[in-house]
Amino acid sequence: VYQLSIGAACGLSWPSDRIIIQVLDDSTDPTIKDLVERECQRWASKGINIKYEIRDNRNGYKAGALKEGMKHSYVKQCDYVAIFDADFQPEPDFLYRTIPFLVHNSDIALVQARWKFGNLMINLVLI
Repeated sequence: VYQLSIGAACGLSWPSDRIIIQVLDDSTDPTIKDLVERECQRWASKGINIKYEIRDNRNGYKAGALKEGMKHSYVKQCDYVAIFDADFQPEPDFLYRTIPFLVHNSDIALVQARWKFGNLMINLVLI
């Protein structure tokens, strides 16, 4: 699922000089970490501005990972942050459909979007 999710994030339609893809990897399995890092390197070799970030603890779980991710200096140059879970594959036009809500309405601080599971059949079996 990491390949699909990273690929979808890297396939977002947005000016390439105005987007940073940050992959926050909290996995504990060294093999998974290696696979995710190599996938990020593959996209970086195609000219995508992608950052692979890991941390040495899992404090706070997802919220902790997000907090740590926001501390990186390159994040300070960003006007907006889009957060996608590991199994989310946004459509290429996702940002063009959501960012205008924030740009044109200073009273809005968050846009939540509906999405479908990329692995619907697996989720149906597990439920």
